[in-house]
Amino acid sequence: MRRIAVVPLLPVLVMCAIWAQSPPSPHALRIPIPEAGFVSPSQYTNAFFGFSLPLPKDRKYQIEDLSESDKALEHSLFAYKSASKGLTLLIASATQVFDAPDDAAQKAVFIPGMQGQKGAQALSIGGRLFWKGELEEKTFSGKLRRLRYATGVPGYVIVFSISSYNSGQAEDLRNCIESVKFFDPARASEVAGSTSRAFLPTTAKRRLENAPQLDVAHLEQGFISGNRYSNPTLGFIYQLPEGWYPDAQNSNANKHEAETATTDSTRAAIVEECTKRLLSATEPIPANGPTGSSPRITIMAADPSCFAADLKYPQSVHDSEALHRIGQAIVHGFAGTPLLGREANLVRAIELDGHLFLEMPSVSAVPVVGSTLLRKVHRSFVLTSLQQYWVIWLFETDTPSELERMMKSTISFAPPRQAAGPGGR
Repeated sequence: MRRIAVVPLLPVLVMCAIWAQSPPSPHALRIPIPEAGFVSPSQYTNAFFGFSLPLPKDRKYQIEDLSESDKALEHSLFAYKSASKGLTLLIASATQVFDAPDDAAQKAVFIPGMQGQKGAQALSIGGRLFWKGELEEKTFSGKLRRLRYATGVPGYVIVFSISSYNSGQAEDLRNCIESVKFFDPARASEVAGSTSRAFLPTTAKRRLENAPQLDVAHLEQGFISGNRYSNPTLGFIYQLPEGWYPDAQNSNANKHEAETATTDSTRAAIVEECTKRLLSATEPIPANGPTGSSPRITIMAADPSCFAADLKYPQSVHDSEALHRIGQAIVHGFAGTPLLGREANLVRAIELDGHLFLEMPSVSAVPVVGSTLLRKVHRSFVLTSLQQYWVIWLFETDTPSELERMMKSTISFAPPRQAAGPGGR
């Protein structure tokens, strides 16, 4: 029996979907993670979000590692502490969000005790919209000043917090935060400067060390026999529709058609780095058939750590929260690339033979070769987890009815390394 769940990723939009049935070093950051950065005596630089935070000149400050909790979706980026004339603490953190980042940022600056006082203030820092919350409260240790700043970036909220019993230090740190600058993350090393050193909190290091050491680039390609594709390493067999044939050059060199809108270069580079094309197959168009592009099925493998480093793959169609999170991670990682349209906003989960499949439909407008015209491409992005890799099926065609027909091909599973070889039954 198949169990099915449908999870809208953006509640204001409703769509329908139909589906039938040598490893890198643990510390090698091929793809930046939110905690990746640099630190020098004068500033902290974040390499993932692309911002620099000036640090106070007071030598009594020291770096404090507050990353031990390691809660899912929460990232401790940097903390600075001084015990001079009362405790002072500066914390930079980031949280993955699924709602509008600006709205989430406004909520993030609320400090318990602010009720009845003026609400969050909007201000511009480094050319970005920030929200600010502030509170002074009396404690047994004296007057505690607390400030919180937050800004929304795609998929995240970045928060800077100050807690201080020293009014002078609190003011210095306020000036530091309000002097934050943003830049292209690719320039992080340059912005950090020659006097900086690479910085990664303890929990991020531990997460990298404990993560599966996958080597997607050297993953076995698999093989095709007739209409059947087998991958013994991943443990599955896929039956292509009758009459389909693999592309002559079945490799990552094959290019998908891009959307008319400019693809995010950073996102596209991550997809290129962290995926491997296993099979690409098309259906021949008869000489007297309708004009258009041949329907295509592509099978790929991906390294999940590049797209959902701190998320576990959902175990059931009933785990709506986990499905929502993984769906948002897929959108954040793939939308706007040749694999997934920008408007993808719904994930459908299906349990099949003990495996959980996720399906996301999307539609893109792509240029017609040799013409200024555009054509509509219907895509279905299907993903499951096998041997700790993500395995992706990408179905592409010109019509929804054809897409439904294509997806009625079958998949079966075999123990890894024991899938049938060429010519096997």
